[in-house]
Amino acid sequence: MRARKALMIAAGGVVMAGGLAVAPLTYAAQAPGNGCADVEIIGARASTERPGLGVLIGPLAQRVTRASSQTVRSTAVDYPASLANYQNSVRQGVADLAEKIEATASSCPDTAIVLAGYSQGAQVIGDAIAGSGRLGRPAVDTAALDRVAAVALFGDPTFTAGEPFNAENRNRNGVFARGRGALDAVADRTRSFCNQGDRFCQGGASLAAHLNYNGSLTAAQQFVVDEIGG
Repeated sequence: MRARKALMIAAGGVVMAGGLAVAPLTYAAQAPGNGCADVEIIGARASTERPGLGVLIGPLAQRVTRASSQTVRSTAVDYPASLANYQNSVRQGVADLAEKIEATASSCPDTAIVLAGYSQGAQVIGDAIAGSGRLGRPAVDTAALDRVAAVALFGDPTFTAGEPFNAENRNRNGVFARGRGALDAVADRTRSFCNQGDRFCQGGASLAAHLNYNGSLTAAQQFVVDEIGG
């Protein structure tokens, strides 16, 4: 079933590429002299976007950096973000994200970590936290996960209706619905944005809804700033 749904996502790739492949150059806040910022945003871009933070997570990082009185560093997950081999792309993203989280937690013990992902990138973040599949295990250990101050997800294919952290009360699941409670470890620090009719987070008919989360940026910025405390 998952393989068939991955093919469905790939089938929309030409249209998605037209909407997403125009990502601007990666934005990254200047790192402090000691290499450890007060906050580190680790972002995972959407399918088919160029390497970097992407068209949505990049602007979110900029907004949080401007709104916060703390030093903020932004780091992009290094993964293919491809549709041709979707499941393998997600696995590579999970591995890189877990490595980055644990590296920051180890080398910068006072740095608060923010995770932000769009579309396939949102699934990468969820899989790293909760694992995937019936026998999946989290890729991030509990000690490192405790350092995560906020999680912001957009257009998540693993969206599950009824979760307390959903920004809107959507009544349909995503195409790879994760199931209730899978993200309980970070539920109190998570916000998931899912547009009505979104083809992937709602199993709907609208690709346009999946490509337009700019309207959620202000709410996401405020959520992250509130969670990091300033």
